[in-house]
Amino acid sequence: MSRMAVLFVVVLATASAPAVSPVELLRGVGAELVEDYSRPLVESYGVAMGSGWYHSASALRTLRFELGARVMAVNIPEAARTFTARVRACSVNTTTGAIDTFYVNVEGAATIFGPRDTTPVPVPGEYSVGIPPVLPGGLGVSWMPIVVPQASVGLPLGFEVTARYVPWPFEGTMVSFLGVGVKNELSSFVRLPFNLAVQGFYQQFIIGDVLNSRTLGGNIHISRSLLVFAPYAGVGFDKSTTDIDYVFRASFPTGIENGELKTEEIDLPVVANYSPPVNLRGTLGVALKFGLVLVNADYNYNASTGYHAVSAGLSASLR
Repeated sequence: MSRMAVLFVVVLATASAPAVSPVELLRGVGAELVEDYSRPLVESYGVAMGSGWYHSASALRTLRFELGARVMAVNIPEAARTFTARVRACSVNTTTGAIDTFYVNVEGAATIFGPRDTTPVPVPGEYSVGIPPVLPGGLGVSWMPIVVPQASVGLPLGFEVTARYVPWPFEGTMVSFLGVGVKNELSSFVRLPFNLAVQGFYQQFIIGDVLNSRTLGGNIHISRSLLVFAPYAGVGFDKSTTDIDYVFRASFPTGIENGELKTEEIDLPVVANYSPPVNLRGTLGVALKFGLVLVNADYNYNASTGYHAVSAGLSASLR
């Protein structure tokens, strides 16, 4: 896959650095760190996937259709690229031979979007080890682009159904995305000086057998067609829930033999559920129509997070 390909979770890699699988990055942390490490992925995914659902409050007429693609880009704030990791550590008591457990704070550890460099966990004494001894780096990005093919069809009574779906392999892992939305044009029932619609959507994002994220959201939006120029705006919400399930392999100390620390590798199941607060958003955009072809762009202000998104679309439609 080309380095310039736009991926759902994995952003563009630099030309000098190899691509890194997000699955392997996640498997580098245990249950105590996975929420803070993966939080930017979960939050930014929800922000991105709530974008690009509409460019007009006017619904397609019955059995008319629109085919196109949406490009969304979400900023990753600097504060979301690192965190303070509270890492479990174990040491062998040289007097009693007991295994003692304690914690070490590591400032500036990378999140999944943070710097690529790994971070050693500093532990006191030669018979101590961090779990893990080295924290994984991140993908080294400050923004996340997403490309989504999208199709819509008009139904009776001012309804319109929109679907998004794309699967692709990345670094040996299958990544897939599915989204379905339903819109109803309220202004088809009441005469207004503009078009008015409400919309709800559901989306699912899967990375192999490690991460499964669902987003439920809705919005109300307006638009006004002025020849080829059609401004639109809306307010809405989205709520994401993510399940993470994988095995973390850790090396635990078991004792001291001939002056050297002995360790044993143990597989630890990591099962986590993360649900960020409801995200509230405002959208402002414009669409340009050239016959059957339409291009649009908008900005999404997310009031509940530090993430903001821009989206653009190219569509061919028979309205």
